[in-house]
Amino acid sequence: MRLLTLLLLSVCVWFAGSARAQENSQSREFQLKTAYLFHFAELAQWPTTKPVTICLQGHSLLRAYLPVLEGQQINGNAVHVNLADAPDITQCSILFLSDLAGLTPVLTEQARLHHVLLVGDVENFANHGGMVQFTLRDNRLKLVVNLAAVKSADLKLSSKLLRMAEIIE
Repeated sequence: MRLLTLLLLSVCVWFAGSARAQENSQSREFQLKTAYLFHFAELAQWPTTKPVTICLQGHSLLRAYLPVLEGQQINGNAVHVNLADAPDITQCSILFLSDLAGLTPVLTEQARLHHVLLVGDVENFANHGGMVQFTLRDNRLKLVVNLAAVKSADLKLSSKLLRMAEIIE
């Protein structure tokens, strides 16, 4: 009986440790995505100079991490974070979309007209008109850049950023 209790206790500890490791891994992933979004703001060029506003559309765990960027400085301008449920795209410099359904033709056209960098982390985001896609490969966060979509919005990404990414056109 004592052996069975020890075995059950070991299994419970293993499951708890496994769940914590998964939480830590997920936390690390969203911390990295937050840092990347800040670096995108540093490494992108918009046709007009204005303070950077990073917006989030949809339900993503990123919502808990983005507020750390509020007030950070890029070229002497404070970064703003907009977590409204339906952000006004004309007020965004970067719009993170949490699902592919949000990437509509109307939204991509608005992004093009208002020079908004569209970023997402769902499969095929870049292939469907998104500009920068986060993807996990071999347990590492990778970038996929749709260069044609970026150029059509009159945005420029630094070569430093492009060297880290898989480019599609």
